[in-house]
Amino acid sequence: MTILRPTFLRLRAMSLRILPGHAWGKVRALGPTAQGLGLVLAVLAVVGPVLPVAIFVLLILFMIYATWAYSINLITGMTGYVSFGHVVFVGTGGYALGYGVKVWNIAPFAGVALGGVLGAVLALVIGVVTLRLRGAYFAIATLVTPLAAFYIVSGTPALGDGSGLPMNLGFQIGSQYYTIWALLAAEVALTWWVTRGRLGLGIRALREDEDAARAVGISVSRVKLILYILSGGFAGAAGAVFAWYVSGVFPDSFNLLFSLTMLAMIIIGGMGTVLGPMLGAVIVLIPHQILIRILPQGEPIAIGVSVILIALFLPGGIVGTIRQYVPDARRYFE
Repeated sequence: MTILRPTFLRLRAMSLRILPGHAWGKVRALGPTAQGLGLVLAVLAVVGPVLPVAIFVLLILFMIYATWAYSINLITGMTGYVSFGHVVFVGTGGYALGYGVKVWNIAPFAGVALGGVLGAVLALVIGVVTLRLRGAYFAIATLVTPLAAFYIVSGTPALGDGSGLPMNLGFQIGSQYYTIWALLAAEVALTWWVTRGRLGLGIRALREDEDAARAVGISVSRVKLILYILSGGFAGAAGAVFAWYVSGVFPDSFNLLFSLTMLAMIIIGGMGTVLGPMLGAVIVLIPHQILIRILPQGEPIAIGVSVILIALFLPGGIVGTIRQYVPDARRYFE
């Protein structure tokens, strides 16, 4: 044993240097923000099922909100194209799941996938037309789409003819939880990826000056359309989970308040950032849970006032403001 001990110690030291050090090096390369969000997601994956049912259900709603925030962040936050019509993808995903479950008798998981696909396809169709517009013209064009979708759905017998599609899928909060968790994790990873390297530089150039970005060889139209399709796909999938969560989908799913809530989350948290949508979801969800009980009509007012105050005094949102005034904290807030 005495003879083998030095050899054992050398092998142990070597393994600590090569394997864990190599793995830790990869983790460190992700940056503090990605590490922190990864830790949050890991904790959610582990502790969610052991929490009381009320908190478990609330976490599902929080992750739905966060997924919506990250979805609109892909287009509005990354490119600066303000989309008031993002609720169309949410409603499309919800109706895809509702129709699939009621008529085709498909599993909810398949309904979520269908909602994501239809959301992406609809984003492609809308994006090909509206992304040719800029600034207020794009915003106005997207503002019309929820109104059109509401009247189309309300007048379609196969979609409930205005009464919606109620569902009775039983108590499936575990399945809902891990479905929306997977969507949120995928969005966080995608957001982190698109903000790095050459792609991130191209997107930032597009946001600052679209003509200049095109002049240096960036395929502006293609980048915008790809981000819009991804954004619509995730919004549709999350909309399907929301319909699953509330056991039904109704024309009110196309309420403009959903789009305003999504915009509020990224404006408050920080547009175009990796951490901002998660912070925004927390800050918006808490007042929502309070106001929905004591003053339902006060929620739009609270959201509007919050957005105005943030836009006036913290135009970069929470993350942007911290990065501006606390330079040492920039590496922790991306």
